[in-house]
Amino acid sequence: MYRVTVRDGWDGAEHTIHSENLNDTKLLTAKITRDIDAIDSFQFSISPESPYYNDFKGMTTFVKVTIPKRNQVLFEGRVLPTTDSMATSGEFNKEITCEGLLAFLHDSTQDYYALANNDLKSFLQHMIDVHNRQVDAFKKIKLGQVTVTSPSDNVYKSIDDSKTTYETIKDKLITKYGGEIRLRHEPDGLYLDYMPEIAIQSNQEIRLASNLLSIKRTIDPSAMYSIIKPLGAWAETTTQADEGNTDISQPRLTIETVNAGSPFLVSQKLVDQIGRVVHPEVWDDVKVASILKSKGQAMLDSQRLIKEQFQVSAVDLSLLTGKMVDAFEAGNYHRTINPLMGIDERLRIVGQSLDLCNPLSSTLSIGDKLLSQEDYELAIKLKNEVAIQEMKVKVALQSTKVTALTTELATTTDQLTSLKTEYDKLIEDIGNTDFKDILKKLVALENQTTTIINNLGEIGQNVLDLETFKANQETINTKQETTNKDFEKRLTALEGGNK
Repeated sequence: MYRVTVRDGWDGAEHTIHSENLNDTKLLTAKITRDIDAIDSFQFSISPESPYYNDFKGMTTFVKVTIPKRNQVLFEGRVLPTTDSMATSGEFNKEITCEGLLAFLHDSTQDYYALANNDLKSFLQHMIDVHNRQVDAFKKIKLGQVTVTSPSDNVYKSIDDSKTTYETIKDKLITKYGGEIRLRHEPDGLYLDYMPEIAIQSNQEIRLASNLLSIKRTIDPSAMYSIIKPLGAWAETTTQADEGNTDISQPRLTIETVNAGSPFLVSQKLVDQIGRVVHPEVWDDVKVASILKSKGQAMLDSQRLIKEQFQVSAVDLSLLTGKMVDAFEAGNYHRTINPLMGIDERLRIVGQSLDLCNPLSSTLSIGDKLLSQEDYELAIKLKNEVAIQEMKVKVALQSTKVTALTTELATTTDQLTSLKTEYDKLIEDIGNTDFKDILKKLVALENQTTTIINNLGEIGQNVLDLETFKANQETINTKQETTNKDFEKRLTALEGGNK
């Protein structure tokens, strides 16, 4: 499924250290970590029996991870300085960490720069030019797609000379204007894109009873605020003594002149819910108080600072033969469906941990989605409703009819276990059996698997039907108990009258 190659130097020959073929060389462990706002990393351990065990040199050895059947590059980067060890048992161990090519931007520093009236694309181009003057030829970067814009490009921009190019881009562009960066390795060199969001709407769903293995949701309302203090550009220095004195703090533009003398904007609804919690927000480019107030009010009104995060384990169906769906990629959106948790919406993969040796152990961080207060209250309501439904299911499972379903489910589970054994045996014999014969057996096993999965769906429907039956039966029983009690009262009254 996955291939890992290594080369000594940028233009060195590639050697395979982990093969997608069953009987070829393998790494002991191998995991890729991706995040939408960080540099990708790759950690792996290699056996001393590998002929390339001692060939890893910090900063000059390059590693690439690919899926050959899709001609897709999952990771490309350089090896960081490595350490290896020998235990008292005599066992050798070498753990290697690699960082993605985007780390090239850490290999240069920026010069002091100050200029007015330049747009973000020109500003980024200047930083790339400075980077290219300092680095090796293969680390030089071309500017790709730049679609992030600022509210006004006619503003003063400056760079100090104490940070790397990567740190400067994060500080001067991403932190202030938002957006995401990506480094692409094309046949003619490296390209840096800067876009509001680097993502696609994937056609692969993450669905319960399909490819969803597990999911955990965490809701965090701790970052909420009820009052905002908008702050604009620095005020002009008024005295010569203040100029150049970094110990003297300069005031920023506030909204007092256009807000009845108050620097604060208040949401009384949120004050009633969480009390008075003040949040300062800075817009360095804004020099007009009325514009600053409108920005602050818009941010307060649309506050979405309650985080909803999902930790998901799911099978990437794009890795299965014949499945024409988009792969799981950090940044992409996938429709995620789990009716029992009240989830049915498009959520974004913001982080990804991909285990090359055990793909089923791979996990996705989905969401880090920002919810409004109304969304949060709705989520709590849905959570309570789900808890009630779970209780109903537990009651339903106590009925006699469930015993038969449980037996059927156990039988199906045994069938799946048996199928897994057949698959494993087939794989073990793959080098000693005619390929056409293997293909026929695989098709037969696939048909069996499909039938079993369909049976599981029928079992699930039977459980739901049972729940409805049980609820109706409970209602009937309650009514009957009331009728019986009423009848007993009337009978007692009649008996008393005959005495």
